[in-house]
Amino acid sequence: MASHFLPLDLLRQEFPATESAIYMDVANQGLISRTTRTSMDQHFDNRLNGLNDEERMMELVERTRSRFAKFIAAEKDEIAITKNASEGINIIGNAIIWRPGDNVVLCRQLEHANNILPWLQIRDKHRIELRTVEADNGALPCDALVKAIDSRTRIVTVSTVTMVPGFKTVMEPTAEACKRVGAFLLADASQSVGILDTDVTRLGVDGLVASSYKGLMGLYGLGFLYCRREWADRLSPAYLARFSVDLGDAPESAPIFDSVKLRAGAPRFEIGHYNFPGVIAVYASIGQLMEIGTLAIEQSVASVARRLASGLLDLGLPVCGGAPGNHTGSIVALGDPAFAGSRESDGRIHSLHEHLLEKQVIVSVRRGLLRFSLHLYNTADEADQVIALAKNWLA
Repeated sequence: MASHFLPLDLLRQEFPATESAIYMDVANQGLISRTTRTSMDQHFDNRLNGLNDEERMMELVERTRSRFAKFIAAEKDEIAITKNASEGINIIGNAIIWRPGDNVVLCRQLEHANNILPWLQIRDKHRIELRTVEADNGALPCDALVKAIDSRTRIVTVSTVTMVPGFKTVMEPTAEACKRVGAFLLADASQSVGILDTDVTRLGVDGLVASSYKGLMGLYGLGFLYCRREWADRLSPAYLARFSVDLGDAPESAPIFDSVKLRAGAPRFEIGHYNFPGVIAVYASIGQLMEIGTLAIEQSVASVARRLASGLLDLGLPVCGGAPGNHTGSIVALGDPAFAGSRESDGRIHSLHEHLLEKQVIVSVRRGLLRFSLHLYNTADEADQVIALAKNWLA
């Protein structure tokens, strides 16, 4: 995708929160822009005045589907509109025809709960095996994932960037192993799409899920599911609604008879009506991201993240992963990964968190680790300010 980054001073004017705070909590919730906020005004005015703009909104749904497809180098009919990433994971998990003895492979330590709970339910319901591999110093272990895959593996699920400690995942070896046995590779891209350049073909995934309220700079209640067309056409949705089926030119209110034809590709997974405000917002925000260019965004964000990680490391603070490297994307975490997921925690992490919040640095603690998560509006100067505040806290 083209790269022509806007001057940061102009870009930051789109995000008023940056005027009064250093916002480094995108992995929790991204900022929306002035443009995105304004894009919803007409729809809300129409609702306020009783004007039905449903036809125009349905056209926007399809334009948004096309826009997101282009954004991740997919085809339009490989995209389903969902409520969030969690729904996308459940859609795929429940569209597979499971047989006792099949298995799912994942690293439970590094996945969000919503990429674990569906597989626990499927395990108990269909008597399948949940194969879990151990994290490798906070990283997804490619070798262990590949070793766990066999002829009974139906799904391998990984995060492209983990929620904590936020390392980028090397996808290629796992993708190749999945292709060899015909397993479905499902990626949770909630922490990467919109921030890191994303090409589903290059990643080698069969499915990808994301919510719009983080890196995509949209609202809660709207997400996307990419499902490769060859897979989508042979998967059977667990649920059906009007927009899941192809009734040709018949209107939405047309009667349904004894037989139905599923929509081609991923749209067959869509249930019920759409979150129109969410669609409006993400159409606008993806447009801004595409205008700037995801390659330029990734380059800028990674540069700031590396500067921040190096500066904190120079202070002697426990930066997960040590010196910046190929694992560094948009997230920098402090703390001992051994605490992640345990009831224990490092009191210093909470003390530093409180110190930063008092100085209007917005960050969060997840699984005992202090997480700095960045986007296109973060600057090298902000990284230096955070390093200086950390140094003062240590004094």
